[in-house]
Amino acid sequence: MAALKDYRTWVLALAYAACFGIEITVDNVAATFFTDQFGASMIMAGAMASIFGGMNIFARALGGFVSDKVGKSYGLRGKGILLGALLVLEGIGISLFAQSQTLGLAIAAMLLFALFLKMANGGTYGIVPFINKDAIGSVSGIVGAGGNIGAMLVGFLFKSEHLTYADAFHYIGIGVAVIGLLVFITRFQLKRSENTETVKQEFQQA
Repeated sequence: MAALKDYRTWVLALAYAACFGIEITVDNVAATFFTDQFGASMIMAGAMASIFGGMNIFARALGGFVSDKVGKSYGLRGKGILLGALLVLEGIGISLFAQSQTLGLAIAAMLLFALFLKMANGGTYGIVPFINKDAIGSVSGIVGAGGNIGAMLVGFLFKSEHLTYADAFHYIGIGVAVIGLLVFITRFQLKRSENTETVKQEFQQA
């Protein structure tokens, strides 16, 4: 109940829906998009889509690493600002991807937003342990579920008969950027009752 009552838990669930949820969706539709939009062969389209997934090897960990570094210097608020910025940049990248007129530009835009998206994955869970030290598992579970729910809801855009895949990606980009702004203005500061010296030590040990 402590996790459910904390609005920051739900903001992080939205954030994870906007990064990991979008990642799941892109994994499912990227090859089809490249084939329909640019006439790429299925082999080529699959290879390009696999590059998107392969960036998880380093980009997710990079996001967590940068979040830890920012946390040591600027605390939990700094981590929140970083996550918000990553999501806004991800949204912009997705919109550029949707509006790309050539295959080369589409690939470049995909790599760009993929970097920010996967860094946001790590950045989200760089904040999760500090929301409620007595309910870390509950917060983590709710935030993780946000990713799956986000993927399910966004998936309906690609099933609409009135939207092209490019339109769907454009709307997704706008939505992700809006969520990024919400994260950006969320007050992730720790409660005043918490011992600041203890918190500082926790960030240094993270």
